[in-house]
Amino acid sequence: MLERVTSEARAVLDEADTAILRGALAESLTLRDDRVEDDHDPRYLHPARTIRILIADGNCRSLDALAAAAFVDTVDPALVPPAPVTKLRTIANSVPRPAHVGEELLERLVTADVDTGLIAVAERLDHARHLHLRSDMDWRSFHVEVRSAYIPAARRFSALIARRLERWADAFERRLIIPL
Repeated sequence: MLERVTSEARAVLDEADTAILRGALAESLTLRDDRVEDDHDPRYLHPARTIRILIADGNCRSLDALAAAAFVDTVDPALVPPAPVTKLRTIANSVPRPAHVGEELLERLVTADVDTGLIAVAERLDHARHLHLRSDMDWRSFHVEVRSAYIPAARRFSALIARRLERWADAFERRLIIPL
């Protein structure tokens, strides 16, 4: 996946920036190598998939946002090392974590700067796409957060990510919530 992200990054970044992004992603995956035993576990490639969503669906061309995204995981923060550069650490730490902000989640998301907002909605989309593979999470509350906060915020930052979150939420309701 590192090669795939590198290839996609080359289409939107120059070689020097692509090398920086590759290094950030490689560093963020190192801790996952140690803590996630199965490389088919959806948690393993989360940072790489988030970066791919940012590039392809979020039209993100900011090296800072792309590199900082490698150090964001709002569901499994123990799998993320601190970003090595202060600027990236500041961006990564500014992404709202639902468990920490509670009722303020929507406000924090919609008032975020573009880089932070894009990372937040892309990162949540990747978690949503793989939620059905996680038995350790409260699917219903995750769905409520997506509907009430992440979709409205995504509309501000990326229409395509908003549509993808909406499609996920609709499918999730039809397949997993309503049948229960």
